[in-house]
Amino acid sequence: MRINSLRYAVLFTGLAAIVLLYDTAVSAQSNTAPTAPVQPSSPTQAVTDSATADSSRSPFLSATLIWCGALFFLLQGALITLLVFGYLRRRRLSKALKASEKRFQDFASISPDWFWEVDTEHKLTYLSDRYENVTGQPVAAQPGDSYLRFEALSWNRDRADVWEAHRETLKARESFRDFEYAALGANGEPCFRRISGTPIFEEDVFKGYRGTGTDITEERDRQAQLLKTIYEADHANRAKSAFLANMSHELRTPLNAIIGFSEILTDQLFGKMQNDRYLEYAKDINDTGQHLLTVLNDLLDISRIEAGFLTLDENVIDVQRMMRSCARMLNEKISAAQLTLSLDIPEDFPAFLGDETRLRQVVINLLTNAVKFTPSGGKISVSVNTVDDGGLEITVEDTGVGISAKDLERVMEPFQQAEQDLSRRYGGVGLGLSLARNLTELHDGTIKLESEPGVGTLVRVHLPADRVRAYPVQDLEKAPGPIETLAC
Repeated sequence: MRINSLRYAVLFTGLAAIVLLYDTAVSAQSNTAPTAPVQPSSPTQAVTDSATADSSRSPFLSATLIWCGALFFLLQGALITLLVFGYLRRRRLSKALKASEKRFQDFASISPDWFWEVDTEHKLTYLSDRYENVTGQPVAAQPGDSYLRFEALSWNRDRADVWEAHRETLKARESFRDFEYAALGANGEPCFRRISGTPIFEEDVFKGYRGTGTDITEERDRQAQLLKTIYEADHANRAKSAFLANMSHELRTPLNAIIGFSEILTDQLFGKMQNDRYLEYAKDINDTGQHLLTVLNDLLDISRIEAGFLTLDENVIDVQRMMRSCARMLNEKISAAQLTLSLDIPEDFPAFLGDETRLRQVVINLLTNAVKFTPSGGKISVSVNTVDDGGLEITVEDTGVGISAKDLERVMEPFQQAEQDLSRRYGGVGLGLSLARNLTELHDGTIKLESEPGVGTLVRVHLPADRVRAYPVQDLEKAPGPIETLAC
C-alpha cells in the first residue's frame, strides 16, 4: 500500500514538474523578446526572423523535456522494481504463514489438549473446539465462566494450600504449569483437569492469560487403581510374611526336639547302639534337622525384615575376632570340601558399630555359598579393609562355578538361584544372598556381586564410615593381632 501511494505521488509530481518547466521556459523566452515590434523590411525578412526565434527557443525546450522524461521513467522503473520485490516478499511470507498455520492445526488436531484464553478477571474469552471433543461440553456455553469457581468443590477444598499458592501466582502475573483441579463434567459428575498458562501483556498492560488444558480423569482413575493394586499386593505380602513367621515358629518347636533327641542317639548317652546303621541314621536325622532349622531361621528373618519387625542390637564389634570366628565355624565344611581359605585383615583395623549377630550371619552366608559352589581344590579369599570414604569393605572371593551376567540381579532376590541345574546339583532355597543384602542394608551398607562363569565370584560388602569406631584405650591390650592365612 505504501509503495502504491508513493508510485502515484511520483507520477503526478513528475507530470507537474514537466508542465512547470515548460511554462517557465516559455515565460523566459517571452521576456527576452523586444518590447516594440520592428517592421520587417520585406516579407522574406519576416520569415527569416521568425525561424531564427523558433530555432533559438527550440533546443532549450527539447533538452529540458528530455531530461525530465528520463528522470520520470527512471523513477517509474525503480518503483516498479520495488513493487515486484514487495509482491514476491509478501507472497513468500504468505506461504510461510499458511505453512505455519497448517503445522499448528495439525499439532492441535492430534493433541489431547485444548487452548484457552481468559481476560483480566480470569473469565474465558476463547476456547478451542478440542475442548468439546474431549469433555463433551459445548464450547459456546463456556465463555464468561472461570475455572476459579470450582474451588468450592470438595476435592479442591482439601487442597486449599495449593489453591492459595495458585492465586498468589495469578496475582503476581506469573506463568504456571500443571495446575490440577476438580471440575464438573457434562453429566454432572466430578472430573479432573490440568492446565498451564502464561500472562498476556500488550505494551506492558496486563490483558489476561492464555494456555492449554488437559482432561486427566482417566489418568487419575488409573493412578487410583494402581494405588489400590499396590495396597492389595502389600497386604498380601504382609499376610505371606506373617504366615511364614508363624509357620517357622510352629515348625521350630518340634524340630528342636528332633534335633535334641537325634543328638542324644548320636552321642549314645544312654548306652552304645548294637547296630552301627542306627547310629548313621541318627546322624542323618541330626544333619537334616540342622539344615531344616537353618532354612526356617532364614525364612523367619526374611519375613521379619519384610514386615519391618527386625531391629538391630547394636554394639561396638571387634571385626577381627568376628571374622576369625566365622572362619572357624566353617572350618569343618571347608576341610571336607578340600578347599583353601585365606583371611586377610590389617593389624590396626578399627572396630565397627552394629549388630554382631547379624553381621556374622552375613559373613557366614557368603562363606557358605562360596564353599557350596567351589569345586575341590579351589580357593576362597576373605579380606577386610578401609576404603577411601572411610567405610569398611568385606570381600569374599572364590574360584567356583560363577554366575552369568543375566542372573546377577536375580540371585539377590528371595528364593532365587542361578541356573536350574545348579539348584539341583547344590541344593538350597536361595535365601542366603537375599538375607545377606537385607541385613547389610539394615546397617546402611551395600552389597555388590561380581562374577564370571567358570572363573569365580567376588562379593563386596560396603559398610558406612559413620559406623566405624576406634578401640577404647582401656581395651588396647585386648585388640586382635594379625590374622594368618588359614589352610584348610
